[in-house]
Amino acid sequence: MKTFVLSAIALLSFVIPSVAQQNLLVSPLPRILPSQAAAFQQSIERSNQLLAQKSNDEAGNEADNEANDEAEAVASPVTGGKSPRRAFLYSTIVPGAGELWAGSRKRAALFFGLEVIGLGMYLNWNSEGNDLEDEFRLRADGEWNPWDYLGWRGSRNSRFCSLTHALPCSSYVASAPSSTSVPDAIADCPDRDVQQYYELIGKYDQFIAGWDDIVDPDGNRVTAAAVDSAENFHSELRLTYEVDRNDSNKLLKRASNMLGLIMVNHVISAIDAARVARARSEGQSEASLSRRTRLAFGLGGTTGRTPMLLAFRLVD
Repeated sequence: MKTFVLSAIALLSFVIPSVAQQNLLVSPLPRILPSQAAAFQQSIERSNQLLAQKSNDEAGNEADNEANDEAEAVASPVTGGKSPRRAFLYSTIVPGAGELWAGSRKRAALFFGLEVIGLGMYLNWNSEGNDLEDEFRLRADGEWNPWDYLGWRGSRNSRFCSLTHALPCSSYVASAPSSTSVPDAIADCPDRDVQQYYELIGKYDQFIAGWDDIVDPDGNRVTAAAVDSAENFHSELRLTYEVDRNDSNKLLKRASNMLGLIMVNHVISAIDAARVARARSEGQSEASLSRRTRLAFGLGGTTGRTPMLLAFRLVD
């Protein structure tokens, strides 16, 4: 509404001066009487004052905005005021990305290098562990007969043995013909039970009756029906199977630990990126940042072979 009034007054300011210079009695505007000329003149002056005040206000606002822009530029001379939150997000996704975005290339190279090394070790150990697992499971399918074991388990001889575990997936095996391959017989068994199946048959003595090379205490080859005390019978196939299974578990455990360290690297890099972005906004140099926190990658833990990422600060 104020803008409309000012516009109307401005329009009159162009019309009224030409009218005031003429003889008002012969003016083309017959409604403007001599007694009203002073009022029109005051309206013109008031409109000019309002226009001048508006122009000054706009100039003042523009000057304030320029001053604020200059203050922000001074406060963030290096990074241009880059957000610590954005740096945190970048390094959460890719370690080192937030540091690089904030202008710290050395720290970015460190975290990204740790990520590459960690991923390489994880993929290698995980692949070796899974390959070895596939190998010992394939061996078990041909060297350990679940139907022979279940037949012995239901026999009188099994009563003289210490039986502490039920055979996982036994109901699936019992319902399938003995001519069926083991993978097909336990195909519908839950994955957790399948994992337990392949673990227990080599871990506990009570499952000795299922192996193909059972020998008695005298070293003679016997069948499952002859096993009357599982602790006194042996199988070389079982021993080598258990070694391979343990090796596979160790590799998969290392891969799992490395995956945890990779996640830790993401978290530490994200926190560091936010700190770097904030410090750079305050005008701190790369040298001052390197004195605040240092990182190291090494081996530790109870075995001395667990990869560890260490963060520390030197004390003067």
